[in-house]
Amino acid sequence: MKLGVSHQTPGDLHQERFDFLLSLGVEAVEVRLLSHEADIERMQAFIRDLGELGIPHTTYAWHTGGMYETHRDETRGVATRGFSTGIAHSAPQKFDRSYTAEELWDSYERFIEAVLPVAQDSGVKLQLHPNDPPLDHQGVPRIFKSTDAFRRAMQLADQSPNSGILFCVGTWAEMAGENGKGEDVAGALREFGLGGQVHQVHMRNITAPLPNFSETFPDGGYLDLHSIMDVLIDIDFQGMIVPDHVPGDEHNILINEAYTLGYLRALIQYAEHKSGT
Repeated sequence: MKLGVSHQTPGDLHQERFDFLLSLGVEAVEVRLLSHEADIERMQAFIRDLGELGIPHTTYAWHTGGMYETHRDETRGVATRGFSTGIAHSAPQKFDRSYTAEELWDSYERFIEAVLPVAQDSGVKLQLHPNDPPLDHQGVPRIFKSTDAFRRAMQLADQSPNSGILFCVGTWAEMAGENGKGEDVAGALREFGLGGQVHQVHMRNITAPLPNFSETFPDGGYLDLHSIMDVLIDIDFQGMIVPDHVPGDEHNILINEAYTLGYLRALIQYAEHKSGT
């Protein structure tokens, strides 16, 4: 397992940032070029370029609009993201009409049928991130909101190793689950991991599953991240673990990032000790 950072933009690629990350033991970086690409041909060309450059992974999200946070909250006195289902459901409709889940699934199926063969030919693995928050609101379903939804997505790709998952622990922890008490996060990670479909892991913690949650530091939420690491040991995960995003604002974000990366580095060392590597 490698300690990494995600959500980096080209503006983050400078020596001061690299020195900071290296001092914290970071071994891998994911760079994102944010765009809203509706053109499948451009996506196909992008994947071919990745293959030619020897870049083996790319992340995508089936983003359908909606609210990411409804308010600011606090964790241990630090500003953090809060989400309230009640507030989200009272927000105005996003588009001029409502959409159905099957409309979005039909669109996703067309996408994967067009893009997956290119990824297979190019030797590139696609990493699907769950919808965050995993909640239908403002007239648009967010279809990647459950473990069952990811089972369906992997089936649409005929269980291809080139169609995998960026397993965001924090977003999975937000999922309501069938009984409203949350998903079995560790169980889902084990299932998809044993299938070779987990390519990267986002480590983040929250206070509770939906309907309402706030983000916390990794040791401050309802999930026991050691149990998540135990699963990663069992499935012999060799990919990148990143903190996703961390609490804080421009005044303290680097301190909080350092704390979070240090915590994840300790979790990796815990895994190495348990597995004898």
